[in-house]
Amino acid sequence: MKLKTLLALAALALAVQAPAGASPIVYQGNISNYSTVTGNIGGYGFIDDDASNVAFWTFSGNAGARVSIHGARLNSLLDPAISLYFGVSTAANGAQAFLHDASFGGLTYLIGGDDEIDVPGPFGDPMITSYLLPFTGVYTVAIGGFASDADRQLPYALSVAVPNPATLPLLGLGLVALGFTVRRGRTSLGGK
Repeated sequence: MKLKTLLALAALALAVQAPAGASPIVYQGNISNYSTVTGNIGGYGFIDDDASNVAFWTFSGNAGARVSIHGARLNSLLDPAISLYFGVSTAANGAQAFLHDASFGGLTYLIGGDDEIDVPGPFGDPMITSYLLPFTGVYTVAIGGFASDADRQLPYALSVAVPNPATLPLLGLGLVALGFTVRRGRTSLGGK
């Protein structure tokens, strides 16, 4: 009886193992707010849904904040595109399951960007502008080539800006106080 149990457990363990050649998503790192990162991506990583030719980055955001993400070509042959997901993939087969326009590997697809900014070269550069973050947590940004003029590694730049919603009211109060101070100074000098 023990031998049958051991064999059944061994068969079950083999059945739930990741498929041969499976690999997780490889993250390049975390993007600090209002910073730009650079790297290389394949010219057709997005259109081929080939995670090995796509760069993955993370950033943290709060629900209700608005994020702007800009991808830029650093070589005129590249046609970059970007996707925003909620979460971080830890799936063993995340790289094989990669989809540039849908949820996969534990990531929830939110929005994509492609050709929003006119630039020389094939098509345009991607930009997601003032997107309202639906959740508090870690987000994944994927950038890859879509319809580039070359099927090789090409350089890109990626920037993320997430204004902290808590600082916006403080900024508004500061501007109001500055306005009153300027007005008060004019009044005390006899100005109108």
